[in-house]
Amino acid sequence: MAALRVGIVGCGGAGAEHARAYRALGDRVDLVGVCDVVAARAMALAASAGTRAFGGFDELRAAERPDLVSVCTAEGAHTEPALAALAAGCHVLCEKPLAATVADARRMVAAAAATGRTLGIDYNYRHMPAFAALRTEIASGALGQPVLAQISAHAFCYHHALDLVRFLFGEVAEVTAWVDDVPSRRDFPWSTPEEFLYVPSVSVAAVLRTRAGATVCLAASRLRSLEDTLLDVEVLGTAGRRALRGLPVGDARPRRVEVWPADPDAPARLGQSAPESPAFSLSHAFRASVAAFVDALTAGRPVPTDGRDGLAALLIDQAVVQAHRFGTVVRLQG
Repeated sequence: MAALRVGIVGCGGAGAEHARAYRALGDRVDLVGVCDVVAARAMALAASAGTRAFGGFDELRAAERPDLVSVCTAEGAHTEPALAALAAGCHVLCEKPLAATVADARRMVAAAAATGRTLGIDYNYRHMPAFAALRTEIASGALGQPVLAQISAHAFCYHHALDLVRFLFGEVAEVTAWVDDVPSRRDFPWSTPEEFLYVPSVSVAAVLRTRAGATVCLAASRLRSLEDTLLDVEVLGTAGRRALRGLPVGDARPRRVEVWPADPDAPARLGQSAPESPAFSLSHAFRASVAAFVDALTAGRPVPTDGRDGLAALLIDQAVVQAHRFGTVVRLQG
């Protein structure tokens, strides 16, 4: 099978991670070009990745005809390049959040359906061994029926936390929330649309009720340290408990795993860090998620996370904002 021809739109940090992930796939893909509105940034990534730099997607598409495009632009600027790539017949792997508004996200999902191309979203935390293993533990029935979960996250991981709620516990039915947005206490500009938080300015606390009957208490704040943890998760079920604590940015494995009833093998299953084992960084998570997307695409299987997953996370985010603004329970449609 011929190598997939790949282009990258957006050459910042995420674009560089995607480039490294594609290069790690060897001759399965051919990274044919990168582009960015800042020419120097495109040239720097092209030089490090051994490919060509372009001024924009139209130039890249005309010159190289990619099969797959990674959209790694700024968070609020995913829609137009993704729509352009889909219209050109490319598959798209988009960084999160999927779009700046629910309406734009719906346009992207509809465009993928209309063109017959695949729209994926890079929720790479699903590919961290600890969270993948925790999902397996829950699905196996080892905890019985999940009843209560607590997720405490750094604000930069807030959108990943929303996705992990669905990944671990299924669809969300209703939301209540409180957002701390006192202007004098902000340490991050509020630049996202009113319907989304993405990065909470100070803090957010939400209670999410799933269709399966679990209650998830989610808290996120910019006041946490990424050197302390990306996010911690505790799950209480009718038959047991699992907690993953301390997953720092440099090694996204839990420093501590708590288990009840006692199970001496559980910490290893859940990826607890150990001095003799190699670290699993965010770069490893990018490599795993990009590889999984390419694997599914070339095999003709559904991709791990598609545009509908991106839209679902945005709808939860929107519900959090509405629940706070109107002081009510917001119910999501099934």
